[in-house]
Amino acid sequence: MPHVLQAAERIFASLTGFTGFDPDLSQEILAVVLKSVSAVQQEGYVRQLEAFAEASRERLGQLYGMYGLGGTFANESHCYLTHQPASVVVCERLDTVPMWLEAVWNEEIDVALTLERFTKHWNLGLEPS
Repeated sequence: MPHVLQAAERIFASLTGFTGFDPDLSQEILAVVLKSVSAVQQEGYVRQLEAFAEASRERLGQLYGMYGLGGTFANESHCYLTHQPASVVVCERLDTVPMWLEAVWNEEIDVALTLERFTKHWNLGLEPS
């Protein structure tokens, strides 16, 4: 997990220029989200995440530009995920195994609406809700 967090932080900072995030919160989110990575995928997951980020760079940039820190529709209380590096992993998992992610999220993180709102931002053309 530390390698995934480091990769997510590196990707997030390269896209947003933001490094003042809450590392404990990102770790907490990753502890749940990474349960949707199969044992077979775990060894190469950092490479998979980096490839995803490269392929989705423009889309991620739009997401953070609209909803991240200083974005047009930034509202951390509405959706804190856009302010955390773990959001890169959440996006990758939403594109790869959305139902599995939703299942582990809803089982372990109380705020189901957070994932729902974030999914809407990520999947629906990044339109404000």
